[in-house]
Amino acid sequence: MTTQFDRELYGFRFANTERGDTLQVLAARELGDASRWPELISYNKLVPPFITDDPELAGPGVVLTGRQILVPAPSPVVTTTTDPDAVFEKDIRLSSDGQILVEGGDFAVVSGAANLVQSVKNRVHTERGELIYHPEYGSNVRRMIGVVNGPTAGLLASQYAKYAVQSDPRINRVTNASASVDGDVVSVTVEAEAIAGRIIEITVVP
Repeated sequence: MTTQFDRELYGFRFANTERGDTLQVLAARELGDASRWPELISYNKLVPPFITDDPELAGPGVVLTGRQILVPAPSPVVTTTTDPDAVFEKDIRLSSDGQILVEGGDFAVVSGAANLVQSVKNRVHTERGELIYHPEYGSNVRRMIGVVNGPTAGLLASQYAKYAVQSDPRINRVTNASASVDGDVVSVTVEAEAIAGRIIEITVVP
């Protein structure tokens, strides 16, 4: 017997959650059928209590209301008639120090896999908890600043970066996370497989 958890997953889209939401309410609002709530568990890898208004209960597998959640889309994210990079959308392009870039009198933009790389780097460089409306966004990599360098520091930095990259919904899995220590500098390299099958690599220095 095929259950909702066994159903083949196609594409997805993002949907906003609201205070007081339950998975049944979300399924009714976004999918038109409250009984499809188990699909939201599968898409988002949720664990009880699944969705909450309490920041202290939020974490991996538990969505804090106000954040976005993945919901099934009626067609595959990527098809043979579309550009696989289109799934990564576009955004304002930033300089290496986080400043907005201007091009031709307008904001410069970045799209495709390059946008995903920029987005993931921003997530890793942002201190977790720094964005008060998105307390789970970011990483703990900057905690390594001032720590005595060595194998332990390198391992911690790589794991912090790996967790942040993996939390981006456009990432299927992290294939490798490693750190190199050179004097006072720890450099972390993360390789990951994105949802369209593309492999990306980012290097960050806390």
